[in-house]
Amino acid sequence: MLLVLLINILIVGAGYGLVAMGFALMSSVSPFFNMTLGSIIAFGAYGVYGLTNICSLSPIAAIPTAVLFCAVMAVLLEKFIYTPLQSKGASPMVLLVASLGIYTIFEALIHLCFGPQYQILGGTLGQNINLGIFSMPKVQFITIVADFAVFGLVNFLLYHTFFGKTVRAVNANAKLADIIGLNNNKIILIVSALSGLILGLSGVLTGFDTGLEPTMGFNLLFKGIIAAIIGGSGSMLGPFLGAFFLAAAENIGVMLWASEWRDLVAFIIFILFLMFRPQGIFVKKEK
Repeated sequence: MLLVLLINILIVGAGYGLVAMGFALMSSVSPFFNMTLGSIIAFGAYGVYGLTNICSLSPIAAIPTAVLFCAVMAVLLEKFIYTPLQSKGASPMVLLVASLGIYTIFEALIHLCFGPQYQILGGTLGQNINLGIFSMPKVQFITIVADFAVFGLVNFLLYHTFFGKTVRAVNANAKLADIIGLNNNKIILIVSALSGLILGLSGVLTGFDTGLEPTMGFNLLFKGIIAAIIGGSGSMLGPFLGAFFLAAAENIGVMLWASEWRDLVAFIIFILFLMFRPQGIFVKKEK
């Protein structure tokens, strides 16, 4: 029982972790909660579905194509919608409402193109892989590996490269970064592309694991936001570990009560952290 619980926490936490890190990365250079990121997640899943079922591409070709499309969409949204709005003095609340409106449009387009019904992505990723004392679907194993790989790569970029220094400079003080000569818009667009890649990948993996529906992006983004808030935004370690904390709380709640309590447990944790520890658990101490 304990082994099953730990495996479930690892699987669910890895899925939440990808979304949380993608969201936290974008939030590090953006002054508002960009709800359109939920659409980016859905685009990844539905992109693979459309390319494999309508265009007859193999998953090997469809997956990277869909993920790259997500990165491009994230950049286009930032460049042609959110950056112009900010340049005109739009407040974070206005930007949030705008992102909700765009998300609603994209969700309606998914309904129109693919229908409201639940869809599945077939293929070899659904087959089990034997790991000795237990087995799991390949897609879940890949999700775990991808979560740890993304965590390592993003941390390397942020803390061991010049680009990471510029991102942290924009995060600390965007106006000062602009004064000293950093190209804030270029940095934000690059971060948008990286965030789009991570969120698109999370959508693809979720589609292969549990299927897809038009509202999947918002549901996953909400869990990612909760995980990021729980962990704290001082570094990528917060969202990464916060995702496993949330997964543990949800799975324990399901074990004690029923699966219907999963979202309620997440929402209660969200409210409690906003009330009593909005800075999160893993806060980077100021020197």
